[in-house]
Amino acid sequence: MGPVVPLPAPAAVIDALEQVEVTHSAGERSGFQLRFKITAHSALNTLFLIAAGQNTSLGTPPLRVVLIVTLGGRPQPLFDGVATRMEVQAGQNDQPGSISVTGEDLTRVMDMLDFSGLPYPAMPIPARVALICAKYAAFGIVPLPIPELFPDVPIPLDRIPSHQGTDLAYIQELARKVGYVFYIEPGASPLTNIAYFGPEIKVGPPQPALNIDMDSHTNVESLNFNFDPTKGVLPVV
Repeated sequence: MGPVVPLPAPAAVIDALEQVEVTHSAGERSGFQLRFKITAHSALNTLFLIAAGQNTSLGTPPLRVVLIVTLGGRPQPLFDGVATRMEVQAGQNDQPGSISVTGEDLTRVMDMLDFSGLPYPAMPIPARVALICAKYAAFGIVPLPIPELFPDVPIPLDRIPSHQGTDLAYIQELARKVGYVFYIEPGASPLTNIAYFGPEIKVGPPQPALNIDMDSHTNVESLNFNFDPTKGVLPVV
């Protein structure tokens, strides 16, 4: 973790880590939450106090957090984002307290500054998306815009498209116009990210079945299902 280019977390941070929760979604921001165990004299109190102060203004880079898991000896990026909120819960009855760090993916960085009025002469939508994402190369963002089926190249003598709002808001508006989605997901190697702009991908490789209490075939610890009959919807054809 660190500003823009993160560094490996100190041993004190790794030892205090208790829980990691990651949420991935298409069409909206993904997020993460880390929970650390702390004591009154823990170094994490000062560390996260300074880190939280770095996020108080637009003039300072946000705290970037990269989660990496090692599978089969190979590092696999799990999440890449920035911290947006920190909560401290004091301990009671000789029990340690906790610090919860909540964050969002790198689209949060693209939603911080307003670039309204920036012109894009003779640039189709995929070119505009690639140019906007190029601003965030320091975060390892690699644009992947998919050209639309019938591209529209504006003629400068006729009209010149201009930027409206933040980078994220403008790209999402472009995606809405052509029926696309836009999201950022971790790349194949750490500290790289793919900014996907294209049709929503609804197919993928087959996933193994979820097995519980099946000896060596068990791949989940628990499964929970719920059903609310009051929220049923009758389809109308």
